[in-house]
Amino acid sequence: MSMRITNGMMVNSSLANIQVNKNQLNTLDTQLSTQKKINKPSEDPIVAIRALRLRSSLDKVTQYLDKNIPDADSWLSVTEDALDEGYLILSDLYNYCVQASTDSYSSAERKTIADSLENLKEAFYAEGDIDYAGRYVFTGFATDVPLTYQSDDTAADVDYTITQNFTRENLSLKTAYTNAYTNTDIINLDAKYDATTGRLVTPNVKSVHRLQLAYKDIATSKFSITDANGNTAAITIDNSGNVTTDNTLQTSGGNAITITHTVDDNYVPGEDEIAINTTTGEILLGENVYKDVYTNNTFSVTYDKNNFIKGDLNPTMYFDCIDNISGIEYNKVQENIEYNINFSQKLKINTEAREGFDIYLGRNIDDLVTAVQNVLDLEDQIEQVNSMLTQDQYSDSSSQTKLNDILEGLTKQLELAEDKMTDVYEDGVGWMQSYQTTISECKADVGNRKTRLTLTKSRLTEQETNFKNLKSQNEDIDLEEVVVNYSAAQLVYNASLTASAKSVQQTLLDFL
Repeated sequence: MSMRITNGMMVNSSLANIQVNKNQLNTLDTQLSTQKKINKPSEDPIVAIRALRLRSSLDKVTQYLDKNIPDADSWLSVTEDALDEGYLILSDLYNYCVQASTDSYSSAERKTIADSLENLKEAFYAEGDIDYAGRYVFTGFATDVPLTYQSDDTAADVDYTITQNFTRENLSLKTAYTNAYTNTDIINLDAKYDATTGRLVTPNVKSVHRLQLAYKDIATSKFSITDANGNTAAITIDNSGNVTTDNTLQTSGGNAITITHTVDDNYVPGEDEIAINTTTGEILLGENVYKDVYTNNTFSVTYDKNNFIKGDLNPTMYFDCIDNISGIEYNKVQENIEYNINFSQKLKINTEAREGFDIYLGRNIDDLVTAVQNVLDLEDQIEQVNSMLTQDQYSDSSSQTKLNDILEGLTKQLELAEDKMTDVYEDGVGWMQSYQTTISECKADVGNRKTRLTLTKSRLTEQETNFKNLKSQNEDIDLEEVVVNYSAAQLVYNASLTASAKSVQQTLLDFL
């Protein structure tokens, strides 16, 4: 039995069809306007989920390419430039050492070279103060702290307890002069004679084993020494230089180690003695103590330093320290600043000061300058004695004899000092070559990281292109297809309007 179709039903059906066609036309019109397949997740959840994932990945790639990698590259470039400058300074230091190690230079000329070495030392460590965008690049996590103290006022407010650990590689030899003459000896006409024979004793040299601390002019108030056997002694030095300790250290042979304090640059310790020279910043080791340190390959010293000056290196960048003002303890560990440069990929961008700017370069230059100054001082003393020989108050035979004996001793001492000066500058050649090797290795490491960064940037650029293509394929419309579909939908819509207009032209009222 067929169903009766009314005019109302035909009108409703026509309106519904028109609405469907209009919705389709509106959807295509929106796609043409936005160039996107969907505008709400509900339109196509699969496309929406894929779009979120692709956009998230693309945002990360953009962050790496536009921010992280350029920032890392700039940091590494600044580091590399500073190391390049440091290497050039070391080259100048090397050349000066080569020049001064020859016998063709006078003491005055060597003095000029020594002054140049001091200036180059300051310039070398100044490269460690280089910053990038307000962040110091060689000071680990403490990017707001420079490597060196920038003023005497800043340095005056610093007080640290510093712990240095030594190995046999830190052992070195220094030259001590025996029977050396001082200005006091000259003024008092105190010529040196053998107590038994009465013969004149001329100066000579003796090699002394030493461990150089990182700083000179250290505090004398307290010390702590851990010997090669692991025994620790807390040491107190009073204003008179007297030493007291809470523990007796021993050599491996069982002998008690004597600990003394000295300000004599020519002090020679006994075989079982450790002598602390706080002025020069040296730990002088007797023969038996030296053998223990060399055999066991370990030795530790803790000391205070509270008289820093402008240009001094911040000890927290090199050693374990305790700030005696704030009580903050600094344990020196590897401090790597890393940037995310790719998905699950990090790159270390920083180089620490101790990797490239060795603190002992300054101590080596101190040795070079001291060797020159010793020669200059002896030349002044010889000139003083020659002048005294011509003065009336020293014209008596006894004074003349003593002055001539002192002059003989000073002349011998000068020869020894000149030989030592030449030897030290020859050593300086090797020192500078070693530092050049160290800084070259740092430059190579930075270069390797820059190469890795460049390769990562290249890969990310490809990834960015791929993600953009995938994102476009997922979200963007095929314009030609949508235009064709839009034209067809528009034609269907217009046809539905025409058909509806004809089907609803007459109603029952037209027949009444």
